[in-house]
Amino acid sequence: MSPLSFGHAKYPRSVPAGNCTVTSSPVKIGDEGSAPPAPRRGRAARAPGRRRAAAWTDRAWAWTLGPVAVAVLARSASLVHLAAVGAPVEALAVSVLYIGAAVIAVTPGVALLSVFARRRALSPAIALGLLLAGSGGAAMAAFWAWYASPGFGRLFDAGLLGASVLVIAVFGRRGDLRDAGLSVPMLLGLAIGLTFTGLAFIQGGGIAHNVLTAIEGTYWQTGDNRLPLKLAETVAEHGKLSGYLVGDWLASDRPPLQSGYVLAQWPLWTRFGNPAGYQLLSTGLSASWLPALWVVLRSCGVGQWRVLVVVLATTLTGFVLVSDVYVWPKMLAGTFALGALAIVVSLDGADRRLLGWILAVTLATLSMLAHGGTIFALIPLIPFALRRRARIPLRALAASVVPAAACYVPWMLFQRFVDPPGDRLLKWQIAGVIGIDSRGFLKTLVMQYQALSVHQLLANKWANVEALVASPFVWHTMAPEPAWRAGFLGVARLAELNDLLPAAGLLLLGVAALAFKSSRRALAPAAPLAVVCGIGIAAWVILLWGSVDNGITAINHQGAYAVIVLFIALCALAVTYLPWPAATLLLVGNAAWFAVSWVPGLGFTPAATAETRSVMQFSPALLLVCLAGLVLAAAAIAWLPFASGPGPARLASALLDGPAIPERSRPLPGAAQNFATVHDAPPSLVSSSLPGIPYPLPFW
Repeated sequence: MSPLSFGHAKYPRSVPAGNCTVTSSPVKIGDEGSAPPAPRRGRAARAPGRRRAAAWTDRAWAWTLGPVAVAVLARSASLVHLAAVGAPVEALAVSVLYIGAAVIAVTPGVALLSVFARRRALSPAIALGLLLAGSGGAAMAAFWAWYASPGFGRLFDAGLLGASVLVIAVFGRRGDLRDAGLSVPMLLGLAIGLTFTGLAFIQGGGIAHNVLTAIEGTYWQTGDNRLPLKLAETVAEHGKLSGYLVGDWLASDRPPLQSGYVLAQWPLWTRFGNPAGYQLLSTGLSASWLPALWVVLRSCGVGQWRVLVVVLATTLTGFVLVSDVYVWPKMLAGTFALGALAIVVSLDGADRRLLGWILAVTLATLSMLAHGGTIFALIPLIPFALRRRARIPLRALAASVVPAAACYVPWMLFQRFVDPPGDRLLKWQIAGVIGIDSRGFLKTLVMQYQALSVHQLLANKWANVEALVASPFVWHTMAPEPAWRAGFLGVARLAELNDLLPAAGLLLLGVAALAFKSSRRALAPAAPLAVVCGIGIAAWVILLWGSVDNGITAINHQGAYAVIVLFIALCALAVTYLPWPAATLLLVGNAAWFAVSWVPGLGFTPAATAETRSVMQFSPALLLVCLAGLVLAAAAIAWLPFASGPGPARLASALLDGPAIPERSRPLPGAAQNFATVHDAPPSLVSSSLPGIPYPLPFW
């Protein structure tokens, strides 16, 4: 076992046997049915007299009635004049708007998941892929429906919600998300977003006054967080989309996925409630990185209690806080990239059959439709796919083209014919051309690199390497509020926000775990994730133009957020394998550093005129919102022992994937699974310890 174990045995009758623990009720060796059983779906045989009652009790009533209820409540909350009501009413309205927006956004994905869960047992990676694909696909459909006509867009939004609820009512079963291991991470992600909302707006007038400007003034004085809202407003008003949208930005310069999510809920918000509704919805979308990261780690075989510690440690970093509340769509793009990664690196070979490859390609496409910077996280997936190319069915490749093309081709046509050229960010980041340029991308790229000497080329790439550690030029040019960036803590905040290594903070010391042989062996399941992270960082450094003079260096906000979150999580995972005194000290220190650095009043005094710590103005309503988020997070953690989920190995259904072919690396999955459940270790690491189980295939 590892020096610091967060696993709990599910089987109380266990006895020590040498260096391992064996349960008193082991799964029969060689039993074909020893893999984790598929969840009960309500269609098993029952007594004739109780069949009707059981069918009704197994229905997914929460997801059948809940979306309609929260839609009504969100509409009512958007009518509340937040600046003119008391703190309890404001806190309630903000919480309802946030939770309602999150529930409605994910409802189409739950509907798609329900259809497949009725026919087969879903692994966490496939379930998350269905959830994200259904949600993101619905958002893109909403965008084009509003683009066609605002009237048609309103009808589409109502029809989408109604159809999703109807599908859940027909196919959904109580516990679908729980059986797939998604209920706790989704609830925890919802809670973290609510907590960060309260924390971000706790100073001053709360969320009622200039919500987007307040975030810009505190953390980052640039208007990138409002661009998706501006695009949604223009589409909703059927305005002109050719030409400049905001400043010198074209409508085609930024992908439309987040704007699609906004338009899917546009009829629920009044004119007054649009900015607040947009901020709250987008915060919920940004916080979706948490369930995605959870599934990535679980798919690699990491125990759920260790995953909980890792995601909480990752949450308590300044980079994640700012990325959740400064609502440009980069963290949303990271969520979809992590969803694709979970399928590609999953220990369950069934995840990479027909349905898995379709979902992986679809999620990668939706990630690009959220933000193009995610390409640095998608490039590392290519070697994994090539290594397994012999196992990729041709029909999977052909079938994956259909949803990918349906999502991306309309946007390509819009960029080409409605608002050309649509490649400004690509030329900016890769070719170093900031202004709008009529030349094609490849021509621009070749001409730019031909103009460089070898010394200039190496200097540009070295600037990217330096930016991973520190970027003083950026620290001096950023302009958040003066008190926030003043002194040692101010410089530390800017470094944590902009540079990769400081973003991990004290968790970076987890690399010391590699000095212990037992820790290196325990960290073996994370090897594919480390490879992905390494390739992503290398691609980031090599492909990005890299020039201090025009600010194009490998700072965090010019990279793939999935890679950055994964890097921080891997550091946190390594910390958990240190000797327990060191691990405890680092985890507690990370939480304390977060509190001192990022909670107003503890580490910095806001820059309001004549305002000190003793007279700092706080919003009581947002303090209540923050406390509500903490209570919700505690409830999610307390629910974890009772939320059953599938193990890393699940039997595949032949519905879409064809007949399951047993793998040589898993002839005895039940014994390995039983052993791994007790020891909080992936079956692939345990298999070599059990008699008769051959050593597993390589992880990637």
